[in-house]
Amino acid sequence: MSDPTPTRPSLLRSAGVVGFMTLLSRLTGLLQTFFLSHVLGAGAAADAYFVAFRLPNLLRRFTAEGTMTAAFLPTLAEAEAAEGEAAVRAVAARFLGTLLAILLIGVALVLIFMGPLAGLLTLGRPEVQGELTTRLGRIMFPYLALVSLTAGFGGLLNLRHRFALAASVSIFWNVAFIAFGWTSLRVLERSGRVPYETVAVVCALAVLAGGVLQLLVLLPAIRKESFGLSFGLHLRDPWVLKALKRMGPGLLAAGIYPINALVSTTLASKLPNGAQTVLFNSGMMSEMVMGLFAMSLATASLPALSRQAEARDWSGMNRSLTQSISASALLVLPASVGLAVLSRPICALLFRTGAYTPAASDWTALTLVFQSVGLVFVAAQRLGNQALYALKDYRGPAALAAGTLLLNVALSLALLRPLGTGGLALANGVASLAGLLGVLLRLRPRLPGLDLRPLLNATARALAASILMGLLAWAGAGLLGMDAPHGFRRAGLALRLLPLIGACAAAYGLAAVGLGHPEARQLSGKILQKLRR
Repeated sequence: MSDPTPTRPSLLRSAGVVGFMTLLSRLTGLLQTFFLSHVLGAGAAADAYFVAFRLPNLLRRFTAEGTMTAAFLPTLAEAEAAEGEAAVRAVAARFLGTLLAILLIGVALVLIFMGPLAGLLTLGRPEVQGELTTRLGRIMFPYLALVSLTAGFGGLLNLRHRFALAASVSIFWNVAFIAFGWTSLRVLERSGRVPYETVAVVCALAVLAGGVLQLLVLLPAIRKESFGLSFGLHLRDPWVLKALKRMGPGLLAAGIYPINALVSTTLASKLPNGAQTVLFNSGMMSEMVMGLFAMSLATASLPALSRQAEARDWSGMNRSLTQSISASALLVLPASVGLAVLSRPICALLFRTGAYTPAASDWTALTLVFQSVGLVFVAAQRLGNQALYALKDYRGPAALAAGTLLLNVALSLALLRPLGTGGLALANGVASLAGLLGVLLRLRPRLPGLDLRPLLNATARALAASILMGLLAWAGAGLLGMDAPHGFRRAGLALRLLPLIGACAAAYGLAAVGLGHPEARQLSGKILQKLRR
């Protein structure tokens, strides 16, 4: 490769850039969620919207930031090593053109069969809800082609170490969604009250508006880097064929989490109206944590891992992998504990508005507690899969993912009746733990010198600091009277909750440093150096 392999500090710096842009994305995402909750609530129309949105969102993980980039970037690394820099642009153009052609064929087929698909996902619900889900699905499903092409271009920018712009596209999606939805509803409200079914259609169209804008944002940078798109089925190109073959067995592995979420959505149709909305919103909160920490590390680590694997730099690859998982646990563990302990005031602040009732907010909070249990396992499993992909092991993750999926279905069926949406969320977390163990066992013989003892030691220190922080959060919530958050106005609740979260974060940082967590000490040392300047 022409670029040097990133060092340990540069990997953290790249992850920091992605994490910061992702933070901005998640903040605008919270505004988008607040807007959606306000106008749509948690009833039958909201359930239809979220079920329909699950379909392109599920496949986005396969064809966008999931399997596609995991197969695409290592293949480009090989092409550059074998044929030089010019091959990267040629292979990228043909691969993305082929992927787009396949996606458009797939989108057309799904639009035709959307009725039976929606019926399966809303089994047990009234026929009119299935019809609305079908209508919304046909509007939103073309978003899959837009977001997949956006992710492909974003992967190319990541290859050039331009992480910020690629990580910022979701900001534009959120802003476009809110602007389109708010403007459209203001126009429609001039004729009287807008039915929830019509609101759902407006929100579905807003999904497409956001997809168009985020793609347009990347095009100038892609042209500046001299990348292009060669539309068509370039199946005779050996590099394109190799990337597609690598995507095949990795489809299930990279998309196991959203597949599990789709299973949960289907089973939730047996629960009262609002269950799918509650599951989606609690899942969105967990995905915010994943996006801020685990996915930013995964995005930054894949190019480095791919180069290290290609150069057979096993010691460097070991450092990159263990550092990324350790840093992920350092951040995901306290976030998970904080979400669980403060779930009720957090959900009241974010969701209790307009059509989203206090009862729906409390339901979401209870589900979020169970959702938080497995976040650290999901994060570590994703990072471990990145290492397997860099080692060009695609079949192993697929087999492990299939087993994890079956376990999730069995646990979901067992926990659905006693725990409702909480049982579905808990089943996903427990299945992810089993998947993580399988990934680590798969890595051991394939990555020479892999030593997990420092990782386990660091994770234990992060867990101890998180427990101390959780006790502080619990005591603080009680002292500030946030056990009954619906008694506060939103401003009053925010003035109590946000300083408590800040105090808990500071306490966690001090505890992690005091307990000797290596990444925490490294980060605190850098902060002190900058303060002394």
